[in-house]
Amino acid sequence: MGWVQQSLQTPADPSKRSEVKVSDADLLEKTPDRSQKFNAPEMLQPKGSQQNAAALLKTYQEARAKTMEYAKTTKDDLRNHFIQHPAFGTIDTYQGLLMLSAHSKRHTLQMQEVKANSNFPK
Repeated sequence: MGWVQQSLQTPADPSKRSEVKVSDADLLEKTPDRSQKFNAPEMLQPKGSQQNAAALLKTYQEARAKTMEYAKTTKDDLRNHFIQHPAFGTIDTYQGLLMLSAHSKRHTLQMQEVKANSNFPK
C-alpha cells in the first residue's frame, strides 16, 4: 500500500497513460503466476524481529482492512497517478491496488506449495 500512497503525493498526470503497457487483466493473471519464482527486491523483504503466527496474522488483517476501506471509499484519481513497478514498468495506481490482491494470491499459492512438499511436517 506504500507505493499507492506514495504515488498520490504528486499531481495527477494523464500524459503518462501511454506509458502503461500492461492491462488490468494481464496484471491480475501474471502477478500470482508461480511458474517464475524470484526473491522480492531488498527494500521489500521483511526486516527486524519475527513475530509469532498469531501476531503476523493480526498485522496482516489490520493492514488489509485499511486497504479494503480505502479501495471502497476513495475518490482519488487512481488512473492518472503512476507507480514504477520492477516487473511491469509503469502501472497506474488503480493497478497498484489490483496488484495487492494478486500479490496476496501469489503468497497463498506459495504457502500451498510449501505445505504440499513431502518434507513439510505432517
